[in-house]
Amino acid sequence: MKQVNSNLGRVLIFIIFVGIAILATDIPRTTAQVQGSGGASVTVTAALPAGTNVIGKVGIDQTTPGTTNLVNIGTNGGVAINAALPAGTNVIGHVIADSGSTTAVTALPALAGGTNNIGLVRSIPSSCTQSTNFSASTVGVATGAGTSVTSTTTCVTLVYVNNITNSAVTFRLADKTGTPIIWIGGNADFTIPANSNVTFPLGGVTFTSGITAISGTASALNLQVNGLQ
Repeated sequence: MKQVNSNLGRVLIFIIFVGIAILATDIPRTTAQVQGSGGASVTVTAALPAGTNVIGKVGIDQTTPGTTNLVNIGTNGGVAINAALPAGTNVIGHVIADSGSTTAVTALPALAGGTNNIGLVRSIPSSCTQSTNFSASTVGVATGAGTSVTSTTTCVTLVYVNNITNSAVTFRLADKTGTPIIWIGGNADFTIPANSNVTFPLGGVTFTSGITAISGTASALNLQVNGLQ
């Protein structure tokens, strides 16, 4: 009887020992891992593993605006913010010209062929080397020595004269150079009929020392000279 009780005690002790061991293996351990779907786990302190899964909502650090929240578009399908625009045919969109110190455009491409109206265009004769617009009107051109229209070298493109009287009036237009050089009129000055006007398209004649207009009758002619200086 004592032998049986002794064996029974040993069995009970063994059962208790085994039970304690089983319970010890089932106690959950504290780990530094996060269980993901599908059974995979990711260590919190390590870099995210490569893959195609969507991470989810990501916040931007706003601690230091312009530094911690600075976003670089990148170069794969985009353009880095501080990089030059890549070559291509895509439309950029609305572009505003820099109003600061910029390099001036020194050469422009030729106009494309087409039928659209360009707007107001003035043809400059090839003989004109000047670039400043010139337009002078004189009311009542003087007789004798005439009226000085300008004393500056002028490339004349158009001369308009109007006779405001009921009688014919002679007209002369001369370069002040020499004796002088006459471009309209001469020994027999050009005659403008009564109450008539005349247009002289000089097409770029250069008056090197200025322009003098002379009328055969005082206060009879109104004059306008256009060109470049």
